[in-house]
Amino acid sequence: MKECSFFMGKLFQWQTKKQKKMKKISIIGALSLSLVAGLTTTSCEDMLTLETGDKIYTSANDTLYSYWGIMKAVQGIAERSVILGECRGDLVTSTKYTSDSINNIANFNNPQDGDCRYLEIRDYYTIINNCNCYIANADTNQIKNNVKYMLPEYAQVQAIRAWTYLQLVQNYGEVPFISEPITSLDVIKNFDYEGNLVNKDNLLDRILELGLTRYITTAYPIYDKYQTGAVDITAKMLYFPVRLILADLYLMRGRDKNDYRQAAQYYYDYLKNTSSTVPLSYCTAMQSSMSSTGYVYSSYSWGTFASEYTNSALNDVITTIPSAANRQFGTMLTGVSDIFGFETTSSQSTNVTEGEDGDEVSTSGSISTTINPEVQELTPSLAYKGLNEVQNYVYYNSDDKRTDYDCGDARMNSSILEYNYEDEGYSFCTKANSNMSGSFYYAIPVYRKTVVWLRLAEAINRAGFPQCAFAILKDGLNSNNWPELVTKKVLVNRVDENGDYVYDEETGEILKDTVYQRAMEYAANGACYYIDSVEYKSFFLNFTDDVWESNYGIHARGCGIGNPTIENFYKTNITGYSDSTVYTYDSLLIKQGVDPKIASEDEIINAVENLIVDELALEAAFEGYRFPDLVRFANHKNASNINGTEWLADKIARRNMKVDADGVVTGERDENLYTKLLDQKNWYLNKPEWTD
Repeated sequence: MKECSFFMGKLFQWQTKKQKKMKKISIIGALSLSLVAGLTTTSCEDMLTLETGDKIYTSANDTLYSYWGIMKAVQGIAERSVILGECRGDLVTSTKYTSDSINNIANFNNPQDGDCRYLEIRDYYTIINNCNCYIANADTNQIKNNVKYMLPEYAQVQAIRAWTYLQLVQNYGEVPFISEPITSLDVIKNFDYEGNLVNKDNLLDRILELGLTRYITTAYPIYDKYQTGAVDITAKMLYFPVRLILADLYLMRGRDKNDYRQAAQYYYDYLKNTSSTVPLSYCTAMQSSMSSTGYVYSSYSWGTFASEYTNSALNDVITTIPSAANRQFGTMLTGVSDIFGFETTSSQSTNVTEGEDGDEVSTSGSISTTINPEVQELTPSLAYKGLNEVQNYVYYNSDDKRTDYDCGDARMNSSILEYNYEDEGYSFCTKANSNMSGSFYYAIPVYRKTVVWLRLAEAINRAGFPQCAFAILKDGLNSNNWPELVTKKVLVNRVDENGDYVYDEETGEILKDTVYQRAMEYAANGACYYIDSVEYKSFFLNFTDDVWESNYGIHARGCGIGNPTIENFYKTNITGYSDSTVYTYDSLLIKQGVDPKIASEDEIINAVENLIVDELALEAAFEGYRFPDLVRFANHKNASNINGTEWLADKIARRNMKVDADGVVTGERDENLYTKLLDQKNWYLNKPEWTD
């Protein structure tokens, strides 16, 4: 066997351990396929695990064997993606029980690679080189029944490699790009380290060179279900959509408006082709009723919809990394629960039933959690709680009567568990708690529909369409409320691309009375009145198709949906960002010190972006997206004459500061942390140094 791991050890100063003898171990889980029985994957303590040699994969068993070996390696970075993404952000903070390892990461103390299990860059390269070995050796021209049967796995391996590089760049800033399998010392000696570094600016180009776009429409592999031992997860939810990876790469690069338009197009195409909307049922199930004192919950919890493991209408998860119920069924991912303060215990049960051919024995398992403040290392931050608490909840009763409550965003109340222990209060992130109905426990989300919608909003906002982006938060872009262009003269809120006032198309008159005027004509019949004529005319995506008919605003998930039986509810009552003077498009911008009447395009886009940043916090807290999101937004701002570096530093340095009912932040900013984050080098984890 030609061992690849030695190369990575040399490249990054890792000492390679003595190669271990290959042995059979169970794959990441038992698929409900006869082919899976008895399949094996490799075991190795070093960087890379595949036996490459001169082997060419030509059979279904070959490709299946290798593909699930790669997926097992992906499991190895699943938990750290969540932990690294959250502990460095502004939504969680340390506790008195936090380990030095997590504290060093959370406080940007530049810990060294290998200091703890969350800082092992080689685990990413294990995935990458496994992918490289597969891609180099799989014969995709093999045909059976007129079908290139190896192509679906091949496309997924291409996608996984690209996604892994995306994770590397987000965490480490700049890393070596290796697209060929490393199998010999000769390859090591000839490797051009300096000429093969990738970062946010050039990673996309390297991925495109490898031809990822060819696999946008390639079908997924046809498997049945992934058996965790506790629940069955449809195999479709284990795959990485190529369109979403490409969209993320364009969004991260953000070189110009064309990048943002391309990102938006990929997000849009994915959502349209999969009929992925923000369903009304999701929103209404949050609360069944309201009172002046708080929420009265329905039978659904926050996580129910995100963790549906089948392709039901309520399902919000697109891609997930599974976790086994106990070690008999595969890899257990319990680290996230542990670090959020939930001690985990696995169990196994055996059932014996009589069959025609004798007794049939089946086993199952489960994981339970116990709240233990003494193991909790991360807790919801004051900044996160404050953001939720300043939101207004809008409730409509059956008589179509509206009441606004100062109860905050409902999503927090289903995402945080308040717990008293030895006369001291604690807060826990319940998405990591298996005892909560529908928690993210047997599967760690990678892509969620709602997060994709918010990234679409991010992309179209930066492409120059802030009002359309705002519509995703407020009403949802759909065929029912998409404005129809009016024929009469409409004043617009901007000059043209040359900086000149816009001319009236009928008279040639310069519209010089004002450069600001909402097109109120669009308000007729419930249209999105905040989308003006210029933005509407030039917008490049089409939401008039019936596929968008059931799409609703994301902010309404936690800030009120009302009675869904009320006719034209969304047309007459804008919930969440309500129709009060506080929550209009204009007022939300003015609240940030940006007057749309006189502000520049960059200032308006930045203000809408801040709303998207907040919505991502309300919607996707504790799921691992936060710090990469903040870095990406900071880079957007820096590229558009807004000091994004200072913005990010300030935001994270204020994570332990309180927010009052008026949204005023009080307390002392962590100046040491703020100063560290003004240096962008500190945004990224340390990587081993290159040596000859």
